[in-house]
Amino acid sequence: MDSFPPTAPRETTEAMVRHIGRELSELHQAFRRCRGDGEAEAKLTGSWMAHLLICSNALLHNLLMDTVRRPERL
Repeated sequence: MDSFPPTAPRETTEAMVRHIGRELSELHQAFRRCRGDGEAEAKLTGSWMAHLLICSNALLHNLLMDTVRRPERL
């Protein structure tokens, strides 16, 4: 019989929002430092968009887990 590895504890939604905000702030600061460098701006913009897409998916998953109705025990 296959056994699955134990799952890591899920990050709370509040902690996830704090981390996303901090990471985006760091990306924004880096973006401001490279103003005028077209190649660096394009790379940072791509990184920023990818980060937002990945984080929004994970955040949506967390929010759904937080708000799902739990089945009643019989």
